[in-house]
Amino acid sequence: MSSNQPYSEKDLFLRIAEGNETAFATLFNLYSTPLATIALRMLHSGPAKQEVMQEVFIKLWLNRDRLKEVQHPGAWLRKITIHECLQYLRKTSLYNSKLESLEPEGTSFNHALHAISVKEIQLAVKQALEVMPSQRRAIYELSRGKGMATKEIAAQLGLSDGYVRNAISAALSTIRSFLPDSLQLPAIIFLLFF
Repeated sequence: MSSNQPYSEKDLFLRIAEGNETAFATLFNLYSTPLATIALRMLHSGPAKQEVMQEVFIKLWLNRDRLKEVQHPGAWLRKITIHECLQYLRKTSLYNSKLESLEPEGTSFNHALHAISVKEIQLAVKQALEVMPSQRRAIYELSRGKGMATKEIAAQLGLSDGYVRNAISAALSTIRSFLPDSLQLPAIIFLLFF
Protein backbone atom coordinates (compact mmCIF):
# COMPACT_ATOMS: atom_id res chain seq x y z
CA MET A 1 0.00 0.00 0.00
CA SER A 2 1.43 3.38 -0.94
CA SER A 3 2.11 6.04 1.63
CA ASN A 4 -0.57 8.42 0.33
CA GLN A 5 -3.36 5.99 1.21
CA PRO A 6 -4.97 6.74 4.55
CA TYR A 7 -5.40 3.19 5.87
CA SER A 8 -3.39 -0.02 6.07
CA GLU A 9 -4.81 -3.20 4.60
CA LYS A 10 -5.67 -4.43 8.09
CA ASP A 11 -7.46 -1.13 8.84
CA LEU A 12 -9.43 -1.51 5.62
CA PHE A 13 -10.48 -5.03 6.65
CA LEU A 14 -11.58 -3.75 10.05
CA ARG A 15 -13.58 -0.93 8.44
CA ILE A 16 -15.18 -3.35 5.95
CA ALA A 17 -16.08 -5.64 8.87
CA GLU A 18 -18.01 -2.67 10.27
CA GLY A 19 -19.88 -2.31 6.95
CA ASN A 20 -17.91 0.65 5.56
CA GLU A 21 -18.60 0.68 1.78
CA THR A 22 -15.92 3.29 1.10
CA ALA A 23 -13.29 1.00 2.63
CA PHE A 24 -14.66 -1.83 0.49
CA ALA A 25 -14.30 0.31 -2.65
CA THR A 26 -10.76 1.29 -1.61
CA LEU A 27 -9.81 -2.34 -1.06
CA PHE A 28 -11.35 -3.25 -4.41
CA ASN A 29 -9.33 -0.54 -6.16
CA LEU A 30 -6.19 -1.74 -4.39
CA TYR A 31 -6.56 -5.47 -5.10
CA SER A 32 -8.79 -5.96 -8.15
CA THR A 33 -5.96 -5.78 -10.69
CA PRO A 34 -3.45 -8.07 -8.92
CA LEU A 35 -6.15 -10.61 -8.06
CA ALA A 36 -7.54 -10.49 -11.62
CA THR A 37 -4.03 -11.23 -12.91
CA ILE A 38 -3.90 -14.37 -10.76
CA ALA A 39 -7.36 -15.44 -11.95
CA LEU A 40 -6.51 -14.84 -15.62
CA ARG A 41 -3.31 -16.89 -15.30
CA MET A 42 -5.28 -19.78 -13.79
CA LEU A 43 -8.37 -19.64 -16.01
CA HIS A 44 -7.05 -18.31 -19.34
CA SER A 45 -10.38 -16.57 -19.96
CA GLY A 46 -11.46 -12.97 -19.49
CA PRO A 47 -15.13 -13.80 -18.79
CA ALA A 48 -14.13 -16.55 -16.33
CA LYS A 49 -11.76 -14.12 -14.61
CA GLN A 50 -14.60 -11.58 -14.27
CA GLU A 51 -16.93 -14.17 -12.80
CA VAL A 52 -14.35 -15.31 -10.26
CA MET A 53 -13.49 -11.75 -9.28
CA GLN A 54 -17.16 -11.01 -8.68
CA GLU A 55 -17.41 -14.09 -6.47
CA VAL A 56 -14.34 -13.10 -4.48
CA PHE A 57 -15.62 -9.60 -3.73
CA ILE A 58 -19.21 -10.72 -3.12
CA LYS A 59 -18.00 -13.30 -0.60
CA LEU A 60 -15.69 -10.75 0.97
CA TRP A 61 -18.62 -8.40 1.52
CA LEU A 62 -21.10 -11.07 2.63
CA ASN A 63 -18.60 -12.54 5.12
CA ARG A 64 -17.21 -9.20 6.26
CA ASP A 65 -17.95 -9.96 9.91
CA ARG A 66 -15.09 -12.51 9.82
CA LEU A 67 -12.51 -10.06 8.44
CA LYS A 68 -11.39 -8.93 11.90
CA GLU A 69 -9.71 -12.33 12.33
CA VAL A 70 -7.59 -12.02 9.15
CA GLN A 71 -3.99 -11.15 10.00
CA HIS A 72 -2.52 -10.88 6.48
CA PRO A 73 -5.18 -9.43 4.16
CA GLY A 74 -3.14 -9.58 0.93
CA ALA A 75 -2.19 -13.24 1.38
CA TRP A 76 -5.74 -14.07 2.46
CA LEU A 77 -7.23 -12.42 -0.65
CA ARG A 78 -4.80 -14.28 -2.92
CA LYS A 79 -5.73 -17.57 -1.23
CA ILE A 80 -9.46 -16.86 -1.63
CA THR A 81 -8.94 -15.97 -5.30
CA ILE A 82 -7.05 -19.20 -5.98
CA HIS A 83 -9.75 -21.18 -4.17
CA GLU A 84 -12.49 -19.49 -6.23
CA CYS A 85 -10.56 -20.22 -9.45
CA LEU A 86 -10.36 -23.90 -8.51
CA GLN A 87 -14.08 -23.90 -7.65
CA TYR A 88 -14.82 -22.30 -11.01
CA LEU A 89 -12.79 -24.93 -12.85
CA ARG A 90 -14.60 -27.73 -10.99
CA LYS A 91 -18.00 -26.15 -11.64
CA THR A 92 -17.21 -25.61 -15.32
CA SER A 93 -16.11 -29.21 -15.72
CA LEU A 94 -19.33 -30.46 -14.11
CA TYR A 95 -21.40 -27.97 -16.11
CA ASN A 96 -19.87 -29.09 -19.40
CA SER A 97 -20.55 -32.73 -18.61
CA LYS A 98 -24.24 -32.00 -17.95
CA LEU A 99 -24.78 -29.30 -20.57
CA GLU A 100 -26.74 -31.52 -22.96
CA SER A 101 -29.37 -32.35 -20.32
CA LEU A 102 -30.40 -28.70 -19.88
CA GLU A 103 -33.65 -27.51 -21.42
CA PRO A 104 -33.40 -24.49 -23.75
CA GLU A 105 -36.38 -22.73 -22.11
CA GLY A 106 -34.64 -22.51 -18.74
CA THR A 107 -31.52 -21.10 -20.30
CA SER A 108 -33.37 -18.43 -22.28
CA PHE A 109 -35.35 -17.43 -19.17
CA ASN A 110 -32.12 -16.93 -17.20
CA HIS A 111 -30.63 -14.84 -20.02
CA ALA A 112 -33.80 -12.70 -20.18
CA LEU A 113 -33.77 -12.18 -16.40
CA HIS A 114 -30.09 -11.21 -16.51
CA ALA A 115 -30.76 -8.78 -19.38
CA ILE A 116 -33.55 -7.08 -17.37
CA SER A 117 -31.24 -6.64 -14.35
CA VAL A 118 -28.46 -5.21 -16.51
CA LYS A 119 -30.90 -2.78 -18.17
CA GLU A 120 -32.15 -1.61 -14.76
CA ILE A 121 -28.58 -1.03 -13.59
CA GLN A 122 -27.70 0.81 -16.81
CA LEU A 123 -30.78 3.04 -16.43
CA ALA A 124 -29.86 3.82 -12.79
CA VAL A 125 -26.31 4.69 -13.86
CA LYS A 126 -27.61 6.98 -16.62
CA GLN A 127 -29.98 8.76 -14.23
CA ALA A 128 -27.29 9.16 -11.56
CA LEU A 129 -24.78 10.53 -14.07
CA GLU A 130 -27.28 13.21 -15.11
CA VAL A 131 -27.41 14.63 -11.56
CA MET A 132 -23.71 14.34 -10.71
CA PRO A 133 -21.41 17.35 -10.72
CA SER A 134 -19.56 17.50 -14.05
CA GLN A 135 -16.10 16.76 -12.63
CA ARG A 136 -17.32 13.70 -10.69
CA ARG A 137 -19.14 12.46 -13.79
CA ALA A 138 -15.98 12.94 -15.90
CA ILE A 139 -13.88 11.05 -13.35
CA TYR A 140 -16.39 8.19 -13.21
CA GLU A 141 -16.57 7.96 -17.01
CA LEU A 142 -12.77 7.91 -17.33
CA SER A 143 -12.58 5.21 -14.66
CA ARG A 144 -15.40 2.94 -15.80
CA GLY A 145 -15.90 3.97 -19.42
CA LYS A 146 -12.25 4.09 -20.47
CA GLY A 147 -10.84 1.79 -17.80
CA MET A 148 -8.27 4.30 -16.61
CA ALA A 149 -6.54 3.85 -13.25
CA THR A 150 -6.99 6.51 -10.58
CA LYS A 151 -3.40 7.70 -11.02
CA GLU A 152 -3.90 8.13 -14.77
CA ILE A 153 -7.11 10.11 -14.20
CA ALA A 154 -5.41 12.26 -11.56
CA ALA A 155 -2.53 13.03 -13.93
CA GLN A 156 -4.85 13.80 -16.85
CA LEU A 157 -7.11 16.11 -14.83
CA GLY A 158 -4.41 17.63 -12.63
CA LEU A 159 -5.96 16.27 -9.41
CA SER A 160 -4.63 14.25 -6.50
CA ASP A 161 -4.98 10.47 -6.54
CA GLY A 162 -6.95 10.61 -3.27
CA TYR A 163 -9.38 13.14 -4.69
CA VAL A 164 -10.02 10.89 -7.71
CA ARG A 165 -10.61 7.84 -5.48
CA ASN A 166 -13.03 9.84 -3.32
CA ALA A 167 -14.86 11.11 -6.43
CA ILE A 168 -15.26 7.55 -7.74
CA SER A 169 -16.53 6.41 -4.36
CA ALA A 170 -19.01 9.32 -4.25
CA ALA A 171 -20.14 8.55 -7.81
CA LEU A 172 -20.80 4.92 -6.88
CA SER A 173 -22.73 6.05 -3.83
CA THR A 174 -24.87 8.34 -5.99
CA ILE A 175 -25.53 5.52 -8.44
CA ARG A 176 -26.50 3.14 -5.60
CA SER A 177 -29.09 5.66 -4.45
CA PHE A 178 -30.83 5.30 -7.83
CA LEU A 179 -30.98 1.49 -7.67
CA PRO A 180 -33.96 -0.53 -6.51
CA ASP A 181 -33.24 -2.39 -3.25
CA SER A 182 -33.48 -5.77 -4.99
CA LEU A 183 -30.49 -4.89 -7.19
CA GLN A 184 -28.19 -3.32 -4.58
CA LEU A 185 -25.55 -6.07 -4.13
CA PRO A 186 -25.44 -7.33 -7.74
CA ALA A 187 -25.26 -3.73 -8.90
CA ILE A 188 -22.40 -2.88 -6.53
CA ILE A 189 -20.37 -5.71 -8.01
CA PHE A 190 -21.41 -4.72 -11.56
CA LEU A 191 -20.41 -1.09 -10.95
CA LEU A 192 -17.06 -2.01 -9.48
CA PHE A 193 -16.12 -3.95 -12.60
CA PHE A 194 -17.78 -1.95 -15.37
